Amino acid sequence: MSYEGSSAKPQDQAPQSSSQLLKSYFRENFGPWVGFVQHRFSLPRGDSEDVVMTAFREASARKWGEGEDARDRLGAFMGARVQWRAKDHLKSEARRLQHEVACDTAEAENLPNRGLVQPEQSFAEQEDLQRVHLVIQQLSPRDQKHASLVLGGLTPQECALELGLTEVNERVRRHRWMSRVTQIVQLDREEQR
Repeated sequence: MSYEGSSAKPQDQAPQSSSQLLKSYFRENFGPWVGFVQHRFSLPRGDSEDVVMTAFREASARKWGEGEDARDRLGAFMGARVQWRAKDHLKSEARRLQHEVACDTAEAENLPNRGLVQPEQSFAEQEDLQRVHLVIQQLSPRDQKHASLVLGGLTPQECALELGLTEVNERVRRHRWMSRVTQIVQLDREEQR
């Protein structure tokens, strides 16, 4: 279904309610906004449509009133929101790619023997990192996946999205498994003394 183009111009219409304004604005401007995102941010059509639809959903949550002033405010809101959402999409994509590279590297190098230790780290720090990775392998598969996302550099919001959790649940689960890892590493260190 194409939402592009409408023969009616805003000045030819009677004053519109907020929902009518959104509908007419959507019909007239969906295609141009998608084209703008595709051209300006070099996103594929599907991603561009998602960005624009998200911005329209956010616009529909607001009251715009009536008249040309409302149409101008809606246009300004959409301009700012579409650009913000497109930039956010690009940042998320970059972090996702970083995470995939980190996960691929971890799989290729076999997690317990990963070369995460930097030469400038002290011997104690190197041992602690090795203990942490050994302990992470003792976690449940769900917590291991969560740990790989965190080690891959994803934010709590991105981890929550990836794991299908709310941000609050993601933070609670992260705290629990990180506490377990810390306790086990500390106990192990004390036993070795």
